Parts: sequence; C-alpha cells; structure tokens
Amino acid sequence: MTKITEKDYSRDPYKTGSWQEKRIAAMNRASKAGGIPFDENNPWFNEWNQILHTKAKTLLEFKKENWYVRCRKQS
Repeated sequence: MTKITEKDYSRDPYKTGSWQEKRIAAMNRASKAGGIPFDENNPWFNEWNQILHTKAKTLLEFKKENWYVRCRKQS
C-alpha cells in the first residue's frame, strides 16, 4: 500500500497557484473582511460556482464568457 504524502491536484477543478485559486481566495478575503457569509446570498456566490465549472484558461477569458457579461450588465 502506498502512502500519499502530498495532495494530488490533478483531479481538482483548479490547480494550486492558478488564476481560479487566486480569484476564489480574493473573494473569500473580501467576504470575510465584510462579514458576509459565503452562501447563496453572497454577491460572489454565482461567480465562485462558475469558476469551478469553467474551461477558461485565464481570468480574461473567464470574464468574456456569456454568463459573466450578462451578470455584470444587470448590476
């Protein structure tokens, strides 16, 4: 039996140091600083959910996706 010493990030939706991880960390910091719980009432909840499912390679590509453009025009 092999002992796993490090986490295998190959199966995660994003890798350590990626733009997704940095963006989610920023949303978490802003939410924590503002005292906003991270649930469906959080203003970044939809963005966080889409980050986990996007195929975009960069933040710029992600911001050009249809759902993001529609979401920002409404606010």
